[in-house]
Amino acid sequence: MYFKKNYGWKSIILLYLGVSFFRFLFVISEWVDLDAEETQYWLWSKHLDLSYYSKPPLIAYLNKITSFIFGDYPWAVRINAIFYGAIIGLATYHIVLKIYNSKKMAFFISAGLLFLPSYHYISLFFTTDVLVSLFWLLTCYYFWIAIQHNKLKYWIFTGIAMGLGMLSKYAILFFIPFSLFYLLIKKRELLKQKGYYISLAIAFLMFSPVIYWNIKNGMVGMFHVTTLAGSGHDIIHWERLLSRQAELIGGQLLLNVPLLFIIVFWDKYKIKSYLKGDFEQYIIATTIFIYIIFSLVTIIRRVYINWLLFSYIPLYIVLLTTVWRSGLIKEKSVKKYLAITSGLILLLIFQPILNIYAKPVSKIIPAQIDPFRNLVNWEEFATYVYTEMDKQCNGEEYVVLSNRYQVASEFAYYGPNLPATYCYPYKKRRMNQFDLWGIPYNQIKDKKAVFVDNIPMDDDMISKIGSENIIYKTVYSIEYKGVIVRNYYIYLINKMPEFPNAKKVISKF
Repeated sequence: MYFKKNYGWKSIILLYLGVSFFRFLFVISEWVDLDAEETQYWLWSKHLDLSYYSKPPLIAYLNKITSFIFGDYPWAVRINAIFYGAIIGLATYHIVLKIYNSKKMAFFISAGLLFLPSYHYISLFFTTDVLVSLFWLLTCYYFWIAIQHNKLKYWIFTGIAMGLGMLSKYAILFFIPFSLFYLLIKKRELLKQKGYYISLAIAFLMFSPVIYWNIKNGMVGMFHVTTLAGSGHDIIHWERLLSRQAELIGGQLLLNVPLLFIIVFWDKYKIKSYLKGDFEQYIIATTIFIYIIFSLVTIIRRVYINWLLFSYIPLYIVLLTTVWRSGLIKEKSVKKYLAITSGLILLLIFQPILNIYAKPVSKIIPAQIDPFRNLVNWEEFATYVYTEMDKQCNGEEYVVLSNRYQVASEFAYYGPNLPATYCYPYKKRRMNQFDLWGIPYNQIKDKKAVFVDNIPMDDDMISKIGSENIIYKTVYSIEYKGVIVRNYYIYLINKMPEFPNAKKVISKF
């Protein structure tokens, strides 16, 4: 009854406190392990720096704060995602309230985020996606307010939001060319005034430690970004390009499936007329700009489904307000559609729980396509490897290595007493943060080495090590929903190998 009478700040805060409580229960239960990206960013927090190979440093410092306060528990990592996800919900309420001047609309638009799978993803798993989504939203909002009122404080807020975004993920840099193009087309007179340049100066001042770190480390962060953008790749054949375009479009539609009903009722509810406002057109333009960029990237490489996610929260605001203002929300079929999609989202989120307590129901979503398949049994796997190697080594010291930073990061987190692990470049691969930290070869050269990888050693690798030096090998299979979803190959080597050409194996591009 309270929510029916009051749609103010107390109501929306209570809503997100409740949602955060249930998310915290999900996280603290540890039905799923930390993702490899989460353990990687946690590991960065143990080696604080001005930046890192693939990302700016903010996520590492936030992990440092929560692990210092709460300890190195999985929930202490993911509590960040829960918190900043709730902040996105509250920021959405504030933005709708300021733009449309309706508490009731602001409440329901903010609550509408809970129907969207992409929002649940960034609010449950602590990757850079939740941070860049938040600061992209705030940058878009404050930039809009700044160009409407041209007051210094709004330009300062724009710069701060953009700067925090730049400390979260390089993707926020896309806002700079967009903002320049937008001003050239819509508000050219503002380019002759100081406000816009003050916002950029603030953002780059905040970003300057990352720039300094990149200069000091051979611009490896920039190399990483150009790698993801396709640098060094040949332009692909048109058939593969069409395939990647179809994958990009299909992935984005799948990500936003709860909102697809808008297309069905486009004409009946005159949806287009609600998207003609200046604010709506501005937000749509930001989304189109980002889509065009990543569409061009498909010419030279594959684009993953979550890469565009950071730009969607402002678009969700526009689309959900359109649903509200047009009266489409009152359509009975829409309510049924939202109820069904909400049920499917809950079914997906609770797959790990169903796998434990209701296995037949969990198999509705096959293990091979269940996104949680990569988040199970890491702790058991690491425990098995260290226990088995302790037996094989009879008390002698050993180190764990992998060619994959994902495996090295998971083992660093889930191994006993948070052990040091290394990412050894014994196959052609892209550079990662482990390579910048290096391997203290002189300190560990006489120790046994345990290699863990998701593919078996090939003949070239075995010849470099020497087959006689492999004193034990085994395979560990990870099962989920009664199906083997991953195999890992484990080798115990009697002495830490050294490859003189290891650096040549690493590619910065």
